[in-house]
Amino acid sequence: MQLLSLLFFAIWLVAMPRYAAVAQPVPEYGFAKYALQNQPASSLGTNVVNHIRYSESARRIWLAGRNGLVYTDDGGATFNTITAIRRFNENGIQALDVRGQRIWASSSRLTERDGRRFPTGDGLMFSSDGGRTWKELPQPLDQPSDSAERYGINVLRALPITVPQQNVIYDIALGTRDSSVWVATWSGGIRRTQNNGQSWQRMVLPPTGRQRIAPTDTLSFRLEPRRGAQGDLVFLGFSVLQASDGAVWVGTVDGVCRTDEPEALYPSWVKYNRTFGGLSGNWVIAIREQAATARRARAIWAASWRAESNQENFGVSWTRDNGETWRTALLGERIYDFAFRGDTVYAVGTNGLFISPDGGETWLNQRSIRDALNPRKFIRAQAEFYALCFEPFGASGRLWLGSEDGTALSTDGGNSWKIFRADLATDEKTKTYAYPNPFAPRIDGVVRIRYQLSRPASVTIRIFDFAMNPVRTLIQSQLRPAGEDEDVWNGQSDTGVRVANGVYFYSIEIAGEAPLRGKILVLE
Repeated sequence: MQLLSLLFFAIWLVAMPRYAAVAQPVPEYGFAKYALQNQPASSLGTNVVNHIRYSESARRIWLAGRNGLVYTDDGGATFNTITAIRRFNENGIQALDVRGQRIWASSSRLTERDGRRFPTGDGLMFSSDGGRTWKELPQPLDQPSDSAERYGINVLRALPITVPQQNVIYDIALGTRDSSVWVATWSGGIRRTQNNGQSWQRMVLPPTGRQRIAPTDTLSFRLEPRRGAQGDLVFLGFSVLQASDGAVWVGTVDGVCRTDEPEALYPSWVKYNRTFGGLSGNWVIAIREQAATARRARAIWAASWRAESNQENFGVSWTRDNGETWRTALLGERIYDFAFRGDTVYAVGTNGLFISPDGGETWLNQRSIRDALNPRKFIRAQAEFYALCFEPFGASGRLWLGSEDGTALSTDGGNSWKIFRADLATDEKTKTYAYPNPFAPRIDGVVRIRYQLSRPASVTIRIFDFAMNPVRTLIQSQLRPAGEDEDVWNGQSDTGVRVANGVYFYSIEIAGEAPLRGKILVLE
């Protein structure tokens, strides 16, 4: 089944196994409150950023990634890491949303059972005062007795989701009311709280083959996420958006569903997918809203991936008439996120940044993201780009881009960039190191050789094999400034041949000083 063979969006999760009911106690619901603790720093502290959000009221950018939750108020001159709840820093942030003074984030981790590793939901944290204080919530779960779900005049059979394994919260949407929050969980489907997480309601959506449901319809199906040959793909949640008109859009593995009744006890829903509407694919990874302009109506954009059918395709799908009609573009591309500035659409995915200056009619692809002041500082070409956010600032605004290999900031719409990278500082004991190490050229693209100079100097870097035969001269007699620096090796020899697996040594020859040496393990 193709759905189960695809790589998932979660940055640190390799693949998504099938749902398994693993016995585990159900945690008690309640609040734990923490005062704000933050750690000022000059860098992000991680190179993996998977969500970026803008707080208009605070004029603050929030970035979520492998090291937790970070914010900047000054365009990246300084960063502050939230350390109130340690496990969110240790496990990383899986989902993030910001609305006014409200900030919600989820976390996940890997757990093992019978030799298998399972992506596991690890709860939520939220702030109602702009990040000054935080509260912690457990993962939304069912009780074992929750085997039925009421929907209007119907009482539907349901599979209770009682464990956090394979129940990661992949997206969050903060409602227009202060206590209203929507989450998209994998096996738990789409859920809503109207009391800041004290209780959660499981959403009933149109099952396979049906486009619409209403609480007055007579219905007969089982509320059960797909697991093997059982269950329904629509109850696997992945994305959620509350639009400016109040409507809620939810992304599943069977399309995107919309309700215009987000506050109703039993909302009516309409579903759009490959069959109903013509989306490129049924698996909706992300949903974003593009505001109306003088030339174009408001649009809802979906990163629509192929789920199961050969009739589906990866790409983006968008509607400007609330779902009545859909258009598609970037077919074949795995897109993760969107950002907008007027009519311009930005999208990121496995093949870099895509820019459409005309609302999706034409697209440009930017694969190489290099620092304008230091071209040797870049996001490698093989990296996946995960997150985008447009920050209104000055005449041109700020475009933020998160990837698995660093974060980038552009103040001119993507023409030039400033790169933020997290690096282990060199010191007297560790004067040089290489990363990633081991190095897989086909996967990693490049290995970075980092070093420190006490003064400006002429530098030569050479690569040798295990027998100390010369393999590659990376740079020769190049002037480098004082301080931290790095150069890269792509795993090829001077003749352009990719080297074999094995141990390689590098030498950094600095004019007037003893050379620095290190080793690199090449392992495909």
